Amino acid sequence: MGVPIAFSPDHAAYYFATDHKLVDADGAPNAYHPSDVPNTCPETGRGIDCLAAAGYPDGSWWQTVLVGDPADPTRPAIQQDGPYKGFFVSMTSLRNTEFAGPASTASYVDAAAIPYIVLPAPIYRTDGMGEMGDIGFATNLDTGRTTPFVIADEGPVERLGEASVAFWHALGVQAPNPRNGEGLPDGRIAYVVFPGSGKDAKIGWPIDKAALTREARTRLDAVGGLAALRSCAQPTTEIASVSAVRLSK
Repeated sequence: MGVPIAFSPDHAAYYFATDHKLVDADGAPNAYHPSDVPNTCPETGRGIDCLAAAGYPDGSWWQTVLVGDPADPTRPAIQQDGPYKGFFVSMTSLRNTEFAGPASTASYVDAAAIPYIVLPAPIYRTDGMGEMGDIGFATNLDTGRTTPFVIADEGPVERLGEASVAFWHALGVQAPNPRNGEGLPDGRIAYVVFPGSGKDAKIGWPIDKAALTREARTRLDAVGGLAALRSCAQPTTEIASVSAVRLSK
C-alpha cells in the first residue's frame, strides 16, 4: 500500500505522513569500518553501521555507498587522516566533490550531523517530487518535536520514511543505532517537501544547519506553518486547497 501525498495548488510543496522509520548512516565519517564483520549485522562494531548495510564486500552495489579508492577503484577508499582515520569514506547522492575531492568525507552530507531524508528511487525519479538539495520540514505528530531537512540520498524501492541519524535524533531523544534501529523515536512523522527549493536555498557547503533551519522555516511559514503541515499531511484529512495522490512504495 502506498503513502498518500497531498500537493499544494501550485505544487510548490507536498505533504505526507508515515509511521515507517529507517536510519541512514551514509555520509557520516564513522559510518563503516573495514575491520567490522562482513555480511552480517551485529549490534555493535567500529562503524556506527554494519558493512552489510553498505553491501560490502560481497554485494554488487557497495560502490553506490562507499567511495572507490582512487588508486584502485575495485576496493573502497580509506580515510588517511583526521579523527576517523582508517574508516571507509561513505557517500551520499547529494555531494560537492569540487569542495574537497571525491575521496574526502567533506564532499558528502554527514548523516550524524545533518538532518536529511532519503527518497526511494521510484519517487525521486518522478517529476515534481524533488531533487537532491531540496529542503523541507518535519514534525513528530505525537510529541511536537520538529526538524528541517535536506534531500540528500536516493534509496532503493522502499517506503518513504528513511532518514539520517541526525534527523531521527532531532525528532526523538537520542541518536538511533543504524545497525538495529534502537532509539528511533515513537510517533507518526509528518513531512513537507519543497520541490525545486534547492536552486535558491542558501544552506552552504558543508551544509550549515542554522542556515538550513532558517531556509526551511521561511518556506514552511509561507505555506501556513506547522498547522498546515499537521493538517495537510494527515491521510484522513480532506482539504480543499490540496490535491491528493497515492504513490506506491
